[in-house]
Amino acid sequence: MTKIYVRKEQFNSAVVDVTYTYDELRRQVGEKEVDQFIQDGGFIEINDLSMDSYQSDTKQTAKYPKDRALEYLALGIASEAGEVAGKMKKWIRDTNSKSREQWIEEISAEVGDVLWYCARLSDELEVPLSQIAEENMSKLLDRKARGVIGGSGDNR
Repeated sequence: MTKIYVRKEQFNSAVVDVTYTYDELRRQVGEKEVDQFIQDGGFIEINDLSMDSYQSDTKQTAKYPKDRALEYLALGIASEAGEVAGKMKKWIRDTNSKSREQWIEEISAEVGDVLWYCARLSDELEVPLSQIAEENMSKLLDRKARGVIGGSGDNR
């Protein structure tokens, strides 16, 4: 498994979380210095157990036809993602009807529903959610390193 680290960094005028793989950090600072660099640099290792624990915990609230689980869960992802988009659309249209914090709370709740469906689908596929997250992050960091993070297509 690829170790993934995150730390806060200044980007333009905002402080954002920036993600790195262990190999990316090792290439930047060298084999001998990488562990000390991680320790001193404010990096936090992304904890697989929290994602996998969440995935396991979602079984407690799962209620759907087992023989149609994959289809049901994929449709649930699409449906909940639509609710995220709907809240975002309303925020654009009705900006001043609620505080920023209220909009964020509502959208975050919908993102949580998307996450639940993703966790359940991952579980039904018998793939740890942490593995999916790590593989996706490795793919994106590879694209970033090759300068093809923008654009389209799966095989960039």
